[in-house]
Amino acid sequence: MQNELLYIEEHLSCQNYMTTINTGFKYIEFSEDTEFGENKANKNYLLFFLKGDFTMSCNQFHNRTLQAGDMILIPRSSHFKGTTTGKASVLSMFFDSPEWYCDKIVFHSLLKFCSNKEYEFEPVKIRYPLTSFLELLTCYIKNGMSCSHLHDLMQREFFFLLRGFYKRQEIATLFHPIIGKEMDFKDFVIHNYTKVSNIEQLISLSNLGRSRFFTKFNEAFGMTAKQWMLKQKNQQILAKMTEPDIYIKDVIEELGFDSQVYFSRYCKQHFGCTPSQLKKRCQADNETIENEKTGVVQNE
Repeated sequence: MQNELLYIEEHLSCQNYMTTINTGFKYIEFSEDTEFGENKANKNYLLFFLKGDFTMSCNQFHNRTLQAGDMILIPRSSHFKGTTTGKASVLSMFFDSPEWYCDKIVFHSLLKFCSNKEYEFEPVKIRYPLTSFLELLTCYIKNGMSCSHLHDLMQREFFFLLRGFYKRQEIATLFHPIIGKEMDFKDFVIHNYTKVSNIEQLISLSNLGRSRFFTKFNEAFGMTAKQWMLKQKNQQILAKMTEPDIYIKDVIEELGFDSQVYFSRYCKQHFGCTPSQLKKRCQADNETIENEKTGVVQNE
């Protein structure tokens, strides 16, 4: 049976042919144990694990075990790292936010599933007919069909399949970090909050009045802008403190604290301990997760 792309020159010469995938799908194969990731994701990434076993860390969530048949969201601006075990393959979908009206309506309706539940970086299982869709999409990509129109159509079809064959609770679990009443505004905040030092700068970028900005923020995130920014800062600190061989001075510099004295005061106020104690606690928690993963039991 014919399963190779014909007339490849026509595809390569087309102005819609994508040499770099910025929005759409990308297929990656790993032939051996490999690390991959990004310090600051510039898009929302939906990862479909097609083959192999994976260990994933994303922001404050560390060393989660995932496998073929799982899919999970990496929110924009996240710090994430993955490790494969042996041969593996992943299909990723890059996107800003759902573009079509029907998808936005569905996402708005999912807020009730997220408001009383903390996000836990949980995967959702890939099942038929999504399995067949991903198989066909992988065939397209491996054979060089990188037309931007095709990627747009396939992304739209994916959301159709999601709406048609997955429960609302499952969709909410998968897309929890980006769901809100004001999805475009929420995407703006997630895309820009790491570029500013304070809320006033974020308001300036939004081109909204202060009152309107704070109203939209409460609607989108279910908390005040101050509370949310503080939560993100604390999660960044915890994520940094968990990194192997991290130095406290590097955390201070990378996260923009004015001095070691101010950072120490901040840690005591928000974590109830000194930076050194916080680092020790985070490293110990990470080691416990690693031991549980490998089946190692430490002697008490």
